[in-house]
Amino acid sequence: MTKRLIYLLAVILVICIIAVLIIAFSRGYRFNFNQRTLAPTGILSASSTPDGASIFIDGKLTAATNTSISLSPNWYQVKIGKEGYQSWEKKIKIQGEVVSRVEALLIPENPSLRALTVTGVRSPTLSPSGSRVAYIVPDDQQATSSGNLTTKTGVWILELRNLPLRGTDEPKQIYKPFSSMNWTEAQLLWSPDEKQVILTFKKSEGKKEKITNAIALSVDNNVPTEVTSTLPKILAEWEQEKKQKEEELIASFTLPSVKLISTSSSNLKFSPDETKILYLATKSATLTQVITPPLIGSNPTAEIRNITPGKFYIYDTKEDKNYFTADLKAIPSAELLVWHNDSKHIVMIDKDTIYIIDYDGTNKRAVYAGPFLNNLSFPWTSGGKLVILTNFNKPQMLPNLYEIDLR
Repeated sequence: MTKRLIYLLAVILVICIIAVLIIAFSRGYRFNFNQRTLAPTGILSASSTPDGASIFIDGKLTAATNTSISLSPNWYQVKIGKEGYQSWEKKIKIQGEVVSRVEALLIPENPSLRALTVTGVRSPTLSPSGSRVAYIVPDDQQATSSGNLTTKTGVWILELRNLPLRGTDEPKQIYKPFSSMNWTEAQLLWSPDEKQVILTFKKSEGKKEKITNAIALSVDNNVPTEVTSTLPKILAEWEQEKKQKEEELIASFTLPSVKLISTSSSNLKFSPDETKILYLATKSATLTQVITPPLIGSNPTAEIRNITPGKFYIYDTKEDKNYFTADLKAIPSAELLVWHNDSKHIVMIDKDTIYIIDYDGTNKRAVYAGPFLNNLSFPWTSGGKLVILTNFNKPQMLPNLYEIDLR
């Protein structure tokens, strides 16, 4: 009886030891043969777009992306690269029993270009959600000589999305003029709900410009409406609607830093998933640290809590972290900084080059260097592409919209 009891206790003890070891292993503990101790490790979970890239840790090829790597707690220089793409690199902090995730967006060394329009376009204008571009195809005397412009003249909308089977949407014409028009000073304005586009025509009077005609165009039908006399009222209502939506979004955050940013900055741009804020500081301020200590496994990139006027920053509302992006000397306008569709990157236009950078200011890589007009660069809604306005033909010809494929 005593032997049976001892045997049973031994079995139970072995089972308990095995269970403890399994739990310790699952939590990242590994046996250190040099020190003869059981020490905690951390997990580096690395993914990339596109996948199948190589992971280098402190200069050594370790694995491929879409995998997890056990590492001792420490700082590591992590590089992710793939043939034909620019490398991604960042210093990562590995903590014991913590999964540290990195997601690398790899940029092709030579992205491909494809024409989206061939008629020549004017006034390409991005919708508030960034999912559509409205543009004007002028008459045949002002556009290129290619194509049947008699039927193409007017206002068009291009959906910035990919279709499962048919590729991309064909542009849709929402306005066709009944007579010849002077499109030189024509502009397009989107309504906040994207149900309308207003086509305006301007005339210079000395040093001032006056709107001489305004036509409201419905996106869903081709019935234009004259709104010249009521245009100031319409624009005021749109501005109020936009302001109210922004105030409601700011009020939905409980972090005091968001409220401080709203009163100490301008040109607020929320990321597509509304978790990050790109802004230009207009006053000196200090963002109070609310989440302290920082969240386990959060972004290890050094942040800046003291903001300075004339500098662009990005605030992460999930992690309560603030990162420097650029200053007005390098990027003189907020229009030159645009959120990428994944909410993790910024498209930056600097002189004649388009860059993509991580939202924390790291990994600045050139996407396109060459001619493009009006500093225009639109991210494709479903990702993997940018749209630019450029002219590779004769200077007197109107430019066209081109797609830059980043995959």
